[in-house]
Amino acid sequence: MSAKNKNSKPPTLQLRCPHCGEPIVANQERCFACGEKIRLKRLGGNLPVDYRIFILAGVLILFSLIGVLTILLRPKKPKPAKPAALQVEQSVRIQDSLRQVKTPKPETPKIQVGSEEVMRARDQLQRLKIRYEKVKSQVLGESPTKEQRDLMNQIQREMGTLSAKISELSGSLTPERKKELDKEIAELQRQINNLISDFARAPKAPKKAQTQPVPSKTPAGN
Repeated sequence: MSAKNKNSKPPTLQLRCPHCGEPIVANQERCFACGEKIRLKRLGGNLPVDYRIFILAGVLILFSLIGVLTILLRPKKPKPAKPAALQVEQSVRIQDSLRQVKTPKPETPKIQVGSEEVMRARDQLQRLKIRYEKVKSQVLGESPTKEQRDLMNQIQREMGTLSAKISELSGSLTPERKKELDKEIAELQRQINNLISDFARAPKAPKKAQTQPVPSKTPAGN
């Protein structure tokens, strides 16, 4: 290989005017031959553009906007509805409380029993006591039998209840209570009369035989 070929430089690219084809130099703005402006393409101007990058970026931006709109436009969760039975019960309670406040219950009028009626009931109780004491003195022996003791306890208990009912009769009563008390007093009087009759018919304790003293024999010589 010759020295001439070793020292030779690679040929340079000659720039030419795109309009008339005359040679031009770098950075020359006008062609000296035709006078037209020279516009050289920049380095890398012909590189291909990858449009997939722009598509991917657009898709990502679109999904981001959809997510933000979904969060902003999401409807609020309604509160759980109460059971129907509980709602009905609460409504009834509210209505009852309002009714009690608006319409107070009228007081039931009370009556005063006459003193004559109270005295008549006490006289009847006293007559029952007199009858009981009379029967007791007639049938009761030295020691009462078990049946007699049971009847006596029951008669005394019913008489105590009747006395309490008569004391209540002397106070202020509603008409309804007055009717109930009259029935209770009449029923107690009937029961006490029946118990006294049973007491009179109850078996009596047998009387103890009285022993007569044996006369002492005197000697014949006296």
